[in-house]
Amino acid sequence: MFFVFYQRPRSHEAYSPTMQTSSISIFNFSTLAFPEKDRFHAWVRDNHCDCRLRNDSPVAFNAEATGATLGPLIISGRKWLNQGRAPAYEIRRTERLARTDGHDFFRFSLMLRGRLICWSTDQSPTKSAGDLFVVDAAQINECLVEADDTISLLVPRHLLPGRTELLHGHTLSGGMASLLGDHMISLYRNLSNLKQQDIPYIVQSTMQLVTAAVSSAPDVAPEAGNAARDLLLGRIRRYIDGHLLEADLTPDRICRDVGVSRAKLYQLFENDGGVMRQIQRRRLWRAHHTLADPNHARRHIAEIAWSHGFSNEKYFYRLFKAEFGHTPKETLENMLGRSLRLEQGVPHSHQQETNSPAGWTLPFGVPS
Repeated sequence: MFFVFYQRPRSHEAYSPTMQTSSISIFNFSTLAFPEKDRFHAWVRDNHCDCRLRNDSPVAFNAEATGATLGPLIISGRKWLNQGRAPAYEIRRTERLARTDGHDFFRFSLMLRGRLICWSTDQSPTKSAGDLFVVDAAQINECLVEADDTISLLVPRHLLPGRTELLHGHTLSGGMASLLGDHMISLYRNLSNLKQQDIPYIVQSTMQLVTAAVSSAPDVAPEAGNAARDLLLGRIRRYIDGHLLEADLTPDRICRDVGVSRAKLYQLFENDGGVMRQIQRRRLWRAHHTLADPNHARRHIAEIAWSHGFSNEKYFYRLFKAEFGHTPKETLENMLGRSLRLEQGVPHSHQQETNSPAGWTLPFGVPS
């Protein structure tokens, strides 16, 4: 499941305290705002997964969700409103869907009630109350959800160690996992008390706990040599993201500024098709998110291509289609269609009298 909003990732180091004292925006959603027959469809709409309600679930689908952005992080919670057993539904995120939307994040979910059965993993497939598990948005995810009362934390990929992807489907355990779970509960329950100037400190403390929980997981504990490799690779990837749209971002510049030999640089990215291929893909993903952002609806595709390092528009189209399975024009048209539907009025309720932030769709803050 990927019921979380995804924003162009920025390092938490880019956030610094300000004098702003306004409260953070909290966005609520309830299926009770919809006719009973439409409630499940409203719940799973635009969540970038194929969803199906089990036929043996006659109970009305009554649920609510709450979420907020905290710098580059997203925290959200879901709650089943009826007493007793909730309807069961299937969620399937296929390889095609993962490639199409290009999401690049990890989701840490803490089960509070109910059960979730993951069919796409052999590692602790059944998740129940108290379990904290990891899902990689770039990998296949198939599961059965029953009474999913959950708190989730979304973290952009580039903020975590490279081996986090090996934890896909795993349940975290140990002291650091328990601390992270407690932190997520406290953070979610205190959203209404948070101010904008609190965000940098929240991000820093949260990332320390997340990184510690991931690093201490026995399934990905690397040997010393691999740890040094992951550290260097993470440093290079952060450098690439920080200078991604600069025209002179070349292997020679990376070697000079990071302090790594050309041979070592090529070795590190050998499994990714090479360092320039990695840069190209990161630029494509950033262009994809720009095209899907309503705030950039007035920009021409050629302008977006050029600003993301692609001087040849036809070449950009070809690469984009190969990466995501659809053209830049189709991405832009889909975004404009969703914006039009929102303007026509979709039943929803917000804790604050404000529109959803750009790129959000309800109920889970799913990236549009």
